Amino acid sequence: MTSVASSDSKTKRETFFRIIFGDAQGYVCIGRRQPNTRMMREEFFRVPDEVQAMTHYIEGFANSYDLYFCPQVFGDKARKKEEVIATPTLWADLDTCEPDVLRVEPSIVLESSPRRYQALWILSEPCDPADAEDASRRIAYAHADEGADKSGWDLTQYLRVPFTYNHKYKTIPPPVVKILTTGRSDYTLKDFEVYEQVTGFEYVDVPFPEELPQVEAEQLLEEYRVHLKQQFWLLYNETPDKDWSKALWQVELFLAEAGMSREEMFIVAKEAACNKYRRDGRHESRLWIEVCKAFAKVEERSKYLPTGEYKTELPDLLTEGERQDCLVEKTFVERYVEWAKSVGDAAWQYHQAGAMIVLSSLLAGRVRLPTSFGVVVPNLWFMILADTTLTRKTTAMDMAVDILVEVDSDAVLATDGSLEGLMTSLSYRPGRPSLFLRDEFSGLLESMTKKDYYAGMAEALTKLYDGKYQKRILRKETIEVRDPCLIFFAGGIKTRVLELLTAEQVASGFMPRFCVVAAESDVASLRPLGPPSNESTATRDALVEELRKVGHHYITETLVTADGKTVSLPKRWNAELTPQAWHRYNKYEGQMLDAGLRAQAPDLATPTFDRLSKSGLKIAVLLAASRRMHSERILVEEDDIIRAFFYVEQWRPHTLEVLMTAGQSPGERNLQYVLKYIKANEGCTRSAVMQRFRLNAHNAEQMFLTLEQRGLIIRSKDGRTERLYPVDKDQ
Repeated sequence: MTSVASSDSKTKRETFFRIIFGDAQGYVCIGRRQPNTRMMREEFFRVPDEVQAMTHYIEGFANSYDLYFCPQVFGDKARKKEEVIATPTLWADLDTCEPDVLRVEPSIVLESSPRRYQALWILSEPCDPADAEDASRRIAYAHADEGADKSGWDLTQYLRVPFTYNHKYKTIPPPVVKILTTGRSDYTLKDFEVYEQVTGFEYVDVPFPEELPQVEAEQLLEEYRVHLKQQFWLLYNETPDKDWSKALWQVELFLAEAGMSREEMFIVAKEAACNKYRRDGRHESRLWIEVCKAFAKVEERSKYLPTGEYKTELPDLLTEGERQDCLVEKTFVERYVEWAKSVGDAAWQYHQAGAMIVLSSLLAGRVRLPTSFGVVVPNLWFMILADTTLTRKTTAMDMAVDILVEVDSDAVLATDGSLEGLMTSLSYRPGRPSLFLRDEFSGLLESMTKKDYYAGMAEALTKLYDGKYQKRILRKETIEVRDPCLIFFAGGIKTRVLELLTAEQVASGFMPRFCVVAAESDVASLRPLGPPSNESTATRDALVEELRKVGHHYITETLVTADGKTVSLPKRWNAELTPQAWHRYNKYEGQMLDAGLRAQAPDLATPTFDRLSKSGLKIAVLLAASRRMHSERILVEEDDIIRAFFYVEQWRPHTLEVLMTAGQSPGERNLQYVLKYIKANEGCTRSAVMQRFRLNAHNAEQMFLTLEQRGLIIRSKDGRTERLYPVDKDQ
């Protein structure tokens, strides 16, 4: 194999780095990763003084590692957005987008692998990191339809080091990362105005106000005092020890949630003890952009709140860079989702849940995690909610179960039945994963609420989830369940499930044990019926074979000697977390619990977020076990925890919706349905709403009057026609 660790390659790399970083001073991050692993090791080198040392370091790993660099300069040895102090370039992960279609010719085009590209634009002088990130985002989104990676724009983005191998490919030798073209190196941000702003990031372009309200921060704080949470005052008045960015961001969110305008938020945030922009001597316009971002985030979040104004702050768990890494690196879950999407039009979110259920049903009986509070068994409960049948929830569930049955035909316990029947079946399966499949969960909820012989089922199922010993005494027999390992896969129409859900079922811990996944119908994604393709069949066979290998590795026997007798028993595999993994998990759990405790309904939010965190820990164990099927040790690393909570972040909004709806009266729910319809059909007539929801004149008037008095709609009459409009919060 021709080596890239040569003096010629070293000289070219050194020249490359000196050109793109110029006179910038700070630290450059170099990442290295062994092929077929996900763990990234990072080293930092100071530029311009240590460029030679950096290229020497790269040369030492060039033959056997994938090597990356960040095109930004950091103020400290930490690959974090808040540490970026200089951005001498703009960047783009073009992927399959041909460089010729770019609106601005790149300074440097890299071919990271055959017909896959990355680009850099060298600036005449470094610009503010936020401005560079914004311009890079515009480039990525503008060319997304041509193949550019929409996730490759954020600060801390990794690009491949030129003149190193790309070990993603199994060829010998692997492809070499090449420099294809070079061009001008004196760009300014004005050159990139040909790229339009990205939808959802309009706050970046909100102009800095020419004139601010003539009011002091103290006056505003006194005016809004009753609307500000207690935590705000500590963050506002105390200088942070380390994380200034997080403290300032929390202050801005609290101000937006209190109802302040952007201008009022800016006046107050400018005087906060955690104002990092004042500390660093940066222009006030940077603080203004961040204030606008916080305002937009709270405003966007409010769109998903019901009329009761239930608010729960959802903290960001992962950084943008970590989310991007999760999108790039694929586990069994992503491979399953890609296959399932290729053979049907079910919502991809449901396939994600299906993949989790398959792994849990295969491994939960043999793999476990000893902790200081007891043993954690990775059995999962998932509930997928659909707005209509077009999301194909049943199809998605059936696909997952079909693959599971092909690997382990004994895994499915039941699809219906009474509590006694379920417990009887479990009594014969100690320690074995048992999948309870319920396609129409609303029917079970209704039975648990209204039928006497289903009384206590929610409590019993909750204890079975926890692996607790259960004993039920009937007239003719006694049922004992020892070491249960119950997995629950449920689906239902969202409106119906939310109608039946009660606050008690949330507070008791029954509903919090579910990971809730929801999706909306997309008619455009529906596919015509046709025969299976050879490619999809081959991919399915590969997934089944992968699962069989996983099962074969973990479903083994071990010899145990007792009283002079040797017997063969199922082997239990104990997973363990690295110290870094435990630290990351406890950090995530703390953030989730803090959000629950600060919610307006902490009795509902806290147990739900606590259980969602535990589900994240279980998922991390399953992911680690599935990728370590050739090892005698299940080691859960920090990357596994990050990946698991990457999924948790996606499911939290759906879980929040369940929280908000539980315990609401039918009348309140009907108000929400009507309000949602008015928002979707702005200016609809009174008669149209009455026909759509089958309202008589009296009920319609009471409903419209209630929404009007809550300040949620406006009623306008033109002759005998009355039209309904949702209230625009900006007016």
